[in-house]
Amino acid sequence: MFGAATGSPLARQLAHVNAFGPTQMCRVMTQFGSDKGQGWHNYTTVYSALLGNLRNRPLRIFEIGLGTNNTDLISNMGVHGRPGASLRGWRELFPQAAVYGADIDRDVLFEEESIKTFYCDQLSQDAIRSMWSQPDLRDAMDVIIDDGRHTFEANTSFLEGSLQRLKPGGFYFVEDIATASLPRWRNCLPTYSQKYPTYEFALVELPNDANDGDNNMLVIRSRE
Repeated sequence: MFGAATGSPLARQLAHVNAFGPTQMCRVMTQFGSDKGQGWHNYTTVYSALLGNLRNRPLRIFEIGLGTNNTDLISNMGVHGRPGASLRGWRELFPQAAVYGADIDRDVLFEEESIKTFYCDQLSQDAIRSMWSQPDLRDAMDVIIDDGRHTFEANTSFLEGSLQRLKPGGFYFVEDIATASLPRWRNCLPTYSQKYPTYEFALVELPNDANDGDNNMLVIRSRE
C-alpha cells in the first residue's frame, strides 16, 4: 500500500514487490543479526527489488542507526542487539561499496574494512552538517538509510539535512515508521514533493502478520 505519489514510476515499481518472497538480502541481513530481513520486518524484499542489480558497483552507502544496545537510549536494539549488523550486511551484499554509518551512541562507533562510522544527533542540524562535512562523507551517496531514532521529528530532521547528499538516481529510505505516524507522513509528503520536485516519494506499508506496529518505510528516489 502506498501513501503519496501513488501513480509515480517508483510507486508502480514497488507495487510489484513480493513482500513475502525470501531473497539473498534477507538471508545475509539475518545472518549478521540485522532485523531488516524477513521476520519482524521484511525491508530486504524492497531493497532487493530496487538495489539488486547494483550489487557489483562501487556504491557509497550510508546508514544512520548502528543498532545501539544501550537500553537508556531511544530506539535501542536491546541488550542482545548487535551494533553494526546492517553495515556488515551491506558490505557483504555490495563487495565493491564503501559503507558508512552514524549513531548518537559514541560507544558503538567503529571502523573496519570498507566501513567507517561517525557521530550524529538526528535532531541537531548542526550535528548533521558537521557529520556531512567529514572528509570521507563529502562526496554524495548512492544510498542513504535512516534506521536511527524512530520518531517523526528525528526522521524529518535528518531528511531535510541529508536529502541533498543523494546522487542523481540514488535512493533514500526511512525505516520503522510507526503505523500511528503514517497520517503525519501522508500529510507532509505533498509538501515535500513540492519542495523537492526532482525526487519521487512513496510511503510503503509492508504486510507482515508478525508486526503491524512499524513495518512501514518511506522510499525516495532522486531522478537522474
